[in-house]
Amino acid sequence: MGRKNFSIRKLLLKYLMILLGTTFFSLLLFCLYSVYTNTKQIEYNNRALLNTYVYTLQSEMDSLDSFNQELCYNDYVFRLLDCGYYSGKEKVVYEYNLKNIIRNQVPPYGAILIFDDSGSVSMYQFGSLFPAVLSRHMYQLKEELKAYWLATDESLTGTWQHYKNDSFSVLMNARRLNNLYVCSLIDLNYFYLPNDTGSDYEHLEIGFYDSREVLAHKDYLASLGIDADFLNSGRRPAFLSRYLVQTAPIEGTHISICCVLPANYLWNYSRLSIVLIASIIVALCGLILFTFQSISNALVYPLNQIINATNHLAQNQAEEFLEKSGSNVFEFQTINDALKDLIHQKIRLEEDNRQEIIARDHAMLQYFQLQTRSHFFANCLKSLYSMLENKEYEKMQRMILAFSNHLRYIFRDNLKLVSLRSELTEVNDYYNIILMDRSRPILLLQDVSPELMDFQVPPLLIQTFLENSIKYNTQSSQLLCFNIHIDKTTLEDIPVVQIRLCDNGTGYPPDVLKKINAEENNIYEDFHIGITNLKKRVELIYKSGFSFAFYNDPSGGACSLIFLPLEDMTE
Repeated sequence: MGRKNFSIRKLLLKYLMILLGTTFFSLLLFCLYSVYTNTKQIEYNNRALLNTYVYTLQSEMDSLDSFNQELCYNDYVFRLLDCGYYSGKEKVVYEYNLKNIIRNQVPPYGAILIFDDSGSVSMYQFGSLFPAVLSRHMYQLKEELKAYWLATDESLTGTWQHYKNDSFSVLMNARRLNNLYVCSLIDLNYFYLPNDTGSDYEHLEIGFYDSREVLAHKDYLASLGIDADFLNSGRRPAFLSRYLVQTAPIEGTHISICCVLPANYLWNYSRLSIVLIASIIVALCGLILFTFQSISNALVYPLNQIINATNHLAQNQAEEFLEKSGSNVFEFQTINDALKDLIHQKIRLEEDNRQEIIARDHAMLQYFQLQTRSHFFANCLKSLYSMLENKEYEKMQRMILAFSNHLRYIFRDNLKLVSLRSELTEVNDYYNIILMDRSRPILLLQDVSPELMDFQVPPLLIQTFLENSIKYNTQSSQLLCFNIHIDKTTLEDIPVVQIRLCDNGTGYPPDVLKKINAEENNIYEDFHIGITNLKKRVELIYKSGFSFAFYNDPSGGACSLIFLPLEDMTE
């Protein structure tokens, strides 16, 4: 069973991620625990404050109920007003005394009313917290409450009832002595603890509700999305809610009180802990990253240098590595020196190998050049001899000049590329030689994109096919036409130069067509070597990016397609 490969760099990175993850999640859990404990502490404090509110309200209710009882059953002035045995002056005195009594007893968030069923006695006192804007509604409230108690069964007196209109939401308790009533009120919208202003709890809001609706501070609770259904359900607010809410019932009534803490206070309360822990997380993660980077540099540096050296060599950029491979650490510099020596040796070996390949390719191209054993040279000499016998000296001069240009062109170094313009000039020279040596004319048609005239091609690229067309179509009775078409195109989405060479002759024989379309050809055979020679020369020069295709046109004639990479070629 084979061993499983692994990367040291990835292994170190894995350990780093484990260490960072463990540290981060540990501190995050600690931060969450800190927030949780802070929240629990706030809930505990809020519960204590809520109990204080309940106790204060309950005490105020008991105090007012006791006052109502004492006033109703033990105060002689109240009894005298109830009996109606007084003069006008005495009534004024009695009412004055009662007003002083209730003024001293009324809470700042409450009121005390005294009235009878006949309307002869009517007095009231509201606490100091009621704003002046409500003063015009107080008389209306007094009349509404008077009508409420006069129409209510006597069994409800002595109990706390809730009453609400557009301006007030009050808890009220009434006592009755015959026809005279005393009614104490606590307005739920203005109830507060006198000593909570300026404390940590001044941000708290309280509200009152029953089984059907919110009775006080309804707008504020509605802005937080709190309604009576939620308060009565006993559900806790969702995580990341905008508030923290706690509730408690008010004994002796059918209403309950709720204490609401906005979420921004939770943040303010926990902010110091969160910021401190976040700073610790950042500092520890930074320290771990720095330590890991230092260890990684020490352990992975040799591996990185070997990888970099390999990559630079693969991209033939060894000089860049040699320039940048320096270190002030002795051990690292020793590694760099060893890699430099290795790179220099590889460069020398590659250069030697390249020179051997160049020499081998050059020798092969020279062989291809010597392999061409065309009868054309002998035919030209015979033609020159015939012109000399016929004393056609001017024609002979043109023949010699064209033939010398042709010889100079075909015996050039085959590793050199020539411009398409030069190749076409050679084709025209060869064409003129043929015309001077033939009795039957030949048509040479050229359709070449002007922008490709400087494109570099192997020599004899076109002339080889023109020579074949003339050589293998000598028996045909029709006028021979050779067509050259060169333009740009794409081959498998790669830009190339397309060279299309066609004639109207007899076409390629089937065996020859199969042979020249084959990928491998025998370079040492003695016949049909022109096209094979050309294919081998193109392969040696371009290495890749080229293509050949040979076929017979359905209307007659041989067609050859050559695709060369569209780029600037150097020697």
